[in-house]
Amino acid sequence: MVGALWTGISGLGGSQTGLDNESNNIANVNTIGYKASRVSFADQMYQDRIGKGVTSFDVEKMYTQGNLKNTGVSYDMALSGDGFFQVKNGPDTYYTRAGNFRMGEGGTLEDVAQNKVQGWAIQPITDADRTATDPNATFFTNDFTKLLGNKVIRDTTSVETIVAKATDYTTTANTDNKTVFSGAGYKSASTKISDVEALITEYNAALSVYAEADPKPTASTSSAQKSLLNFPLTGAELAEGDEIYAYIDGRKYSVSFDTDNATTMKNFADLLSDAGGFTSYITGDTTSPFDIDTQTAPELGYVVVEGLIPGKQFRVTEFGWTDASNSNQASKGDVVTVTPSVLGTGMGHINSIRDAMAEAVSGKQMDVYTESEIAFDETTAANNVYTYQMEIYDNDLGQTVTVPAAPLALPGPYDASTPALKDASVSALATAINADPELSLYVEAYNFNGSLVIKTKDSNYDVEFTGELKTSVAVQEVQTVTLSGTASATGPISFLGDNSTGATIGDDEATIAAAIAANSGPIIATWNAANPTREIASITQVGATGVLQITYVGTEGNVSSLLTSQDNGVTFGESAETQPGRAVGVLAKNANISTREGAGAEFLQINTNINQTASKSELQLRLDTLGLTDSAFGDFEVDDTGLVTMTQDGARFAIGQVAIARFTDNRGLDPVGDNLLMETTRSGSALFNINNDKMAEIKGGTLELSTADLSESLVNLMVFQRAFEANAKSITTADTILSTLIQLKR
Repeated sequence: MVGALWTGISGLGGSQTGLDNESNNIANVNTIGYKASRVSFADQMYQDRIGKGVTSFDVEKMYTQGNLKNTGVSYDMALSGDGFFQVKNGPDTYYTRAGNFRMGEGGTLEDVAQNKVQGWAIQPITDADRTATDPNATFFTNDFTKLLGNKVIRDTTSVETIVAKATDYTTTANTDNKTVFSGAGYKSASTKISDVEALITEYNAALSVYAEADPKPTASTSSAQKSLLNFPLTGAELAEGDEIYAYIDGRKYSVSFDTDNATTMKNFADLLSDAGGFTSYITGDTTSPFDIDTQTAPELGYVVVEGLIPGKQFRVTEFGWTDASNSNQASKGDVVTVTPSVLGTGMGHINSIRDAMAEAVSGKQMDVYTESEIAFDETTAANNVYTYQMEIYDNDLGQTVTVPAAPLALPGPYDASTPALKDASVSALATAINADPELSLYVEAYNFNGSLVIKTKDSNYDVEFTGELKTSVAVQEVQTVTLSGTASATGPISFLGDNSTGATIGDDEATIAAAIAANSGPIIATWNAANPTREIASITQVGATGVLQITYVGTEGNVSSLLTSQDNGVTFGESAETQPGRAVGVLAKNANISTREGAGAEFLQINTNINQTASKSELQLRLDTLGLTDSAFGDFEVDDTGLVTMTQDGARFAIGQVAIARFTDNRGLDPVGDNLLMETTRSGSALFNINNDKMAEIKGGTLELSTADLSESLVNLMVFQRAFEANAKSITTADTILSTLIQLKR
């Protein structure tokens, strides 16, 4: 009878365990990601083939798929299939099916208990991950309003994001000055914009091809085509009605004769350059590198055509000129040298287009000094003494440097007494700048149509510099005054209010001028004392005429308003405007013409990488903390593989991948509460796959509901209740029999 009592008691305990388990299932019927559990009972040891009751052999969770509910909350995630989210709290690692996550206070992805969701985060962004035309631009700001390209690229073990943006190049693009840049790569503002947009199209096409390639191709760079068109103009003079033409990719480009051969050829180069898709210029060379040269024999017809897009070929099928006087007979030229386009592969091709696009967006800085800014002294070559020095950002050093260390003396004198010598002087200034070994590392100087142009080189087109072209000798402003009137003076003559001229009654204009020049000392002293801002250096007679030349100490202005209009029959009149002078010091560049060769905007590309062979960590969601933008938030999204992206202003950034863990025995996991599980020896260690391959799919904006079945649990409650009652009955029955036996003994 005692055995029956213990057997009944074990039945009561088993029924109680079952009741406890079903109560827990019912309590968690609304718990996100909860997996219903069941009790596995086992009979106990036997004696004489009669068992001794029941034991709770195991309480195990049943890892069946729960129903998915679309919540619309972007941070919510549900697992469809076998797997678990991994979360951490300090050194402790847990696993969960509950995907009701959020952005924590520090910007990381967390669960409701502030456990950090684990995954593969983006690698820290370095300078090598940025391509910028402004060295100070390390992340995207509100100034970068133009999205040029964006692609998330999956590779075998990594996920790369490429985002390229620019400031508003449509507002910064300026039309090149035609006078200065004719024949030197002239482009209008609209063409600069269309060039950028053509490169944007090619850039995105290259990104798409690369993203879809599997496996990814090896990298090799692309280059643009460059062709030299040698027009047959040597010894032949164009005339009215003649036409220069070329057929490029089936399209005819032509210009009519204008003024002379040189002007016509420059107009033709401008037509090609401003057509979009090319840059064209005049050169004096017939072999590479075909430097821009608007001065050396442009009338001979050497025109360079450079393609805009690396790897894209263009065909010149015919070019030459037609002679209107000879029934429009055509003379055809030859492509003397062609640098063919090279189509690269993989990331090398993408980077080649990126660099071309960045240069089109930004462009080389061009400081332009026209004849007005250079301010040659056309009367005294010795006065044309210049120095040049600049400050420029050095990409390799990562800082601004002064080049050269001391101002470079540009050897003179420069003779500007005639237009030809003035033009030669501009060329000599450019040559002197190019000859300096330090300056030549950063910039190149040209004579473009009589203006001095200083440009950054191809190797550092994106940097800016501040140049100082200085004069070291002042040009003295000159004014001529012509004496006229009667044949002879009718009384003593004064000049500039001074009577010490020495001129007497009866002197003619030439004699009076000679007398004033001979006695100019006291006149100048009197004048300078009274006019300290208009000091005169000398007063001389021009030849044996009645013309006086006044030379000022500096560029202080003329005296015409103070001259006595007439004195004793002699009229003093200004016969020539004062010569424009210059002051000693910095000569300002022409601000209106000194634009950038490209659209004048700023370019920034940022590459990020998620390395899935690296250690897992928490996932940072704030874009400013990640160093991507100056604004923290974007639109959160997660795909089926767990890839987390944030989209801000149209740019999509892959910022991490949620890790999905699997175990050899899910039922061996140890529930610790708060929807968390811990691995055990029975469950084995967590297993992870690259890209979460063959793991559960993640459904964004969705939660997995509890697998607890309320109706089933209620039925089970009744079953365990009846079992409890039955076991209680067996105990009372055994107790009654035992009591009867005891009474019989008494």
